[in-house]
Amino acid sequence: MLVLEQAGLVYLANPKTATQSMRAMLAPFAQATPLATAGKHINAQTYARNWADRLARDLGRSLETVAVMRDPLEHLGSWFRYRQRDALRGHENSTHGLSFAAFVEARLSEDPPPFARIGRQDRFLGFLDGGPPVTHVFDYAARDQMIGFFSARLGAPLTLPHRNASPKGDPALLALPADLLARLHRAHATEFALYEQVKAKTVLHTPAQSKT
Repeated sequence: MLVLEQAGLVYLANPKTATQSMRAMLAPFAQATPLATAGKHINAQTYARNWADRLARDLGRSLETVAVMRDPLEHLGSWFRYRQRDALRGHENSTHGLSFAAFVEARLSEDPPPFARIGRQDRFLGFLDGGPPVTHVFDYAARDQMIGFFSARLGAPLTLPHRNASPKGDPALLALPADLLARLHRAHATEFALYEQVKAKTVLHTPAQSKT
């Protein structure tokens, strides 16, 4: 989480959406950093419960939230590749030696093993379990528009540096059998539906609701 008072924004770092690069780009403009907020990946619900009112009092105004969403299948693929890196070999979070299909099967199980405990993006972004939702959700595939948005709100030209990317792999290795892909779509229907909205608009804008 980064508080960007000048822009009237709070950036919420949805994992596996270039979050380290985003923090490197935005940190020079931030009034609060992950160290100050006790967490790198504070989600929309936690922000609303623990931070929104406090920041509004301190700053004299409410802030909008902004985050990035990735195609759900690509999101899982990024986690899978990230957990295949050599540094995790032998660790319970490692996916070394597994196929992507086995990883997804584990993710869909009733009690996923540690390597397959991956959060849902629709929950992180506040569109599941009661919200409130993030104000601006950008498509990971349209990062140029997102950078332009931040540049305009901060009044400074920005570029996104390259940080901590998951190892590249053969896209064919991330293909899934049709029946497993269908199960994934059914189990994560709201996440896939949300991404289709974000993708269609490049950025999904959900204005904050007034409190009564």
